[in-house]
Amino acid sequence: MTRWRIGIAFVFLLLLSRSHAQQDPYTGSLLDGLSHLQDTTTARVSSWDHSGGNYDFVKIAPGETKTLAEISGAGVIRRFYFAPLASDRMRYRKMILRIYWDGQKDPCVEVPLGDFFGSGLGTLRYFHSIAMDVNPGIRGRDFDAMVSYLPMPFASGARITLENDGGMQDLIVWYHFDYERYPDGKLPPHTGRLHAQWRRVPRTPVPPGVPRNTQLGANGYRNTTGDNNFVILDAAGHGNFVGLFLTVDNIAGGWYGEGDDMIFVDGEKWPPTYPGSGHEEVFNAGCCPDEEYSGLYTGFYLIENYKAPFGGKNQMYRFYVNDPVRFRKSIRVTIEHGHDNNFENDYTSTAIWYQDEPHKPFPPLPTAAVRLPAWPDGVASALDAEARLTRAAGKLKLTETDQAEWEKLEASRNRAFHTFRYDEFLQGVQAMETILRKYPQYKPAQP
Repeated sequence: MTRWRIGIAFVFLLLLSRSHAQQDPYTGSLLDGLSHLQDTTTARVSSWDHSGGNYDFVKIAPGETKTLAEISGAGVIRRFYFAPLASDRMRYRKMILRIYWDGQKDPCVEVPLGDFFGSGLGTLRYFHSIAMDVNPGIRGRDFDAMVSYLPMPFASGARITLENDGGMQDLIVWYHFDYERYPDGKLPPHTGRLHAQWRRVPRTPVPPGVPRNTQLGANGYRNTTGDNNFVILDAAGHGNFVGLFLTVDNIAGGWYGEGDDMIFVDGEKWPPTYPGSGHEEVFNAGCCPDEEYSGLYTGFYLIENYKAPFGGKNQMYRFYVNDPVRFRKSIRVTIEHGHDNNFENDYTSTAIWYQDEPHKPFPPLPTAAVRLPAWPDGVASALDAEARLTRAAGKLKLTETDQAEWEKLEASRNRAFHTFRYDEFLQGVQAMETILRKYPQYKPAQP
């Protein structure tokens, strides 16, 4: 075990032991909290095969919304695990996760499934944090898993659904929801409900007169309102802001991160309650990071450096575990896209917070087609072709030689896509077509 993993384990267990130590004066040593006997009960809802067979997944048809769990009473979900599989590599943006607490009609969580775990572009990077992990499956395959350990409390029930609004014909999902049930039917006082919300602006607008897409050229301009910032969250109620995933597709090029985060609490107008000084500081990075890192609480876990440093796709996370942003009446979490919002880029965020109810209505989610990431020329159509060809191959009996070549191609395409070698990925998709054209049963797509 590396020092880094030992450090994560130590901190997590220390937090756990401290939590229990506050409840029981006889616990205090590391791991002693695990021996503290509770009056609660624990259980799991999962995708297991109820017939006793080994088909331990659920199928979700195109356009279908499937209820994955309905839990009654009071309790808290402790582990929230998904492993979705489909021929479509973009499936992570083509499913909508919704969670309803305590019989509510409107969801408290409404996020594309992958984006809830910071994987809206696909599982391009694995990371391990105090709150969430994205972990690999079989080497060379696009079949990974995502898990959250954020507590999800509920007072009178929980309902979890997943919608396949992306038209995927072969979507199957494995899932586990491990939860703890409170025997007296009551949550501890002042317990908020978990909320998560997704937002995206495909091309952030620049205010009139401000120099566009320049790192320092707008320094003489002043942002004294935050009105034109990218909005991550606009919520009303009493709660704690605890997590952020941010994706910046740097279309403009150059260092994009001079934009400050600005958080306005309980109706504050100016200055912000939390004034920032750049993207780096939000995620505890040094100046202008061009190398990936991830840790317990923060990470720049994907940095593409497309054509030049900072170009293309960049993904970040921050979990405010030691420093939640508390609000009594309202919160508005924003970030500039460049200084004085002078960069035209593609911004996507997932905000995670706890609050009392009722919550402010969420903005409507765009359709799956509109949610999809932007890619360089030819890549989006190649992704569609890859999914189509994969489904077609599943209906054929390939020769042993072709099957071996097919599996090599799959591994090489995955490596190419994960490392943004787009030309190599396109060549791999073309090679799939070449193999299938040997078989008379295969029907090529019509131009």
